[in-house]
Amino acid sequence: MTSRAARDGRLLGYIESVSAASLWGSSGVFAVHLFRLGVPPETVAVLRPLMGAAFLFAGFALLDRSALRIDTRGLLILGLGGGAAVGAFQLAYLISTDAVGVPTTVALLYVAPAIVTAAAGPVLGEWPSRRRVAILALTLAGVWLSVLGARDVQTTFGASGLWWGALAAVAYATYTLFGRYFSPRYGAAKTVLYSTLGACVVLTLFAPLGTGRMAAPSGLEAWLLLLAFGGLTIALAQFLFFDALRRIEASGASIATAAEPVVAAILASILLSQGLSPVGWLGIALVVTGVVGVGLSARAEAG
Repeated sequence: MTSRAARDGRLLGYIESVSAASLWGSSGVFAVHLFRLGVPPETVAVLRPLMGAAFLFAGFALLDRSALRIDTRGLLILGLGGGAAVGAFQLAYLISTDAVGVPTTVALLYVAPAIVTAAAGPVLGEWPSRRRVAILALTLAGVWLSVLGARDVQTTFGASGLWWGALAAVAYATYTLFGRYFSPRYGAAKTVLYSTLGACVVLTLFAPLGTGRMAAPSGLEAWLLLLAFGGLTIALAQFLFFDALRRIEASGASIATAAEPVVAAILASILLSQGLSPVGWLGIALVVTGVVGVGLSARAEAG
């Protein structure tokens, strides 16, 4: 691959990461509306990936049937390993959102880029530069300022919030590292499809064991919201993210997804009447600076 092609591929990877994060930024709005319609978080955690898996399976069956073919070893690796990581993240994220709200969940979730950056060296051999670490610190500071700067939204760190939010962060970091290792080997299509299918199995088995709050959605609005939730934030966003992990380092992709709270804050301000204070807008400015900075620095490092 030529130097120019390598740079273009890396740029595409960052664009895919930010695009995936932008779609994930709508998750809080979807989840809050579904909870208000009486759909328990455990039910959302099971049905959201089921909807996403259905979209993925149908899409690949029509456009790329080779993505459906996989050997037994690959099925075990992607289905069990990826399924466990993705499933744990889905359940922890939604229960945390229900228990302590979107701001607290986002604040805890975005410890994940620090975990990824610290683990990527020994696990993947991707040792971060000092510039990458500085950009990470700037971005995480921005995330926390944007969370703490949300108006009329209480940020509460209770025992339940800490547990589920921390689990979401660890699971998110785990499947980022997993995707970075296996997407180049199996391709983004197989990785996202069989990890999502594995997550469906894991969640169907274990979600009811949590609080036991499983109830079928009632009404067309809830089902349509679940369809959109699964199609946008699972099928499309996960595919973009795993494809990005074929192209760029795990730490860079993880930092780029910090665009998620920016989108979440803007959507919450517009749709949920949750505005931002000047501190919150300062945080968003820092996040944007960090996300742009990691893309530009990686492009420069690529030559």
